[in-house]
Amino acid sequence: MTDFNNLIEMLELPQEVVEDVIENEQLIIMEEQKDHLNIIRSNVEVYEPFNIEIFTKELHERSSIKNQLYREATQNINAYDLATNCIRDIVYKLLNTPVESFADKWLPILLRSTLGTAIHNFIQDNSDQFTEREISLKIPSKRVSIRLDNLIGSNILVEIKSLPYSEYEKIIRSCRPRIGDFYQTMAYKYFLENFLDEIKSYGSEVIKSGKKINLPLLDKYDIQKVQFIYVAHDVTATDVESFDEIIERIRQLKKLLNSKSNTFFFITTLVVDVTNNIADPYIDYIRKKLDRINYYLDNGKIPGDDDEFVDKKKCFFCLYKKLCDS
Repeated sequence: MTDFNNLIEMLELPQEVVEDVIENEQLIIMEEQKDHLNIIRSNVEVYEPFNIEIFTKELHERSSIKNQLYREATQNINAYDLATNCIRDIVYKLLNTPVESFADKWLPILLRSTLGTAIHNFIQDNSDQFTEREISLKIPSKRVSIRLDNLIGSNILVEIKSLPYSEYEKIIRSCRPRIGDFYQTMAYKYFLENFLDEIKSYGSEVIKSGKKINLPLLDKYDIQKVQFIYVAHDVTATDVESFDEIIERIRQLKKLLNSKSNTFFFITTLVVDVTNNIADPYIDYIRKKLDRINYYLDNGKIPGDDDEFVDKKKCFFCLYKKLCDS
């Protein structure tokens, strides 16, 4: 079940939703284990080696169950929604729109999310440089529930991201974060600086109910710098033809970084100063998109094709693609 825990962490679900989904998933797995044991008892001497084709079918079935549990439990807008997700997907999801199949169209995403969370935890668990970690930012008045990676003091926001080497190299060469990542951090900045009282008030009630969450510790935040920690991996890369190509890509990247002696060449950091009004257009985008989502939800409407926040580049992974096509 570890892969599912990692997936829902990546999706930044509020803790109470995470626990409900995990509990349902545990019940399903217990039933599966019982059935499996019964099969073994009745066929004690029938064993077969691990089969990838069967494993793919198992992943397909389990991803369908997991995605359905997640969709049924999701009642809020997360940071990924605001940063990069198509507004139609968000509205369909929060209106509990039924779909033909909940299974992931690209199953390696489950492995990629597990790797991403493992990398995320590895850095957090082995560093004392962060003053706050995994901070819950829930704002009922805006239907927002997100979790911020890390803070250092009152003015440095830290986001950890894993990515393929091809994207990593672009970041190294350009010295710029991915645009979606920057939008995501601007959402954190906006909510921390403008909704802190509501975040703390609601969070305190959640803690009183027995739930364990990390609330912001300080009474005021003024985010002046955003730091991105990028970690490269190519285990599920789709833009290479062979492992030789991956190795050559890494060799060239190490040469670019001049990092023969740097064993952590696959980790880099970028710090962006956001005190010079650079954040303003990004925060305006977040605010406008959030208001638009809530308008559709309040009125039970689906965004039209002409909505500026409809992103047809996301159709391949979208569970609601057939609804949009019809």
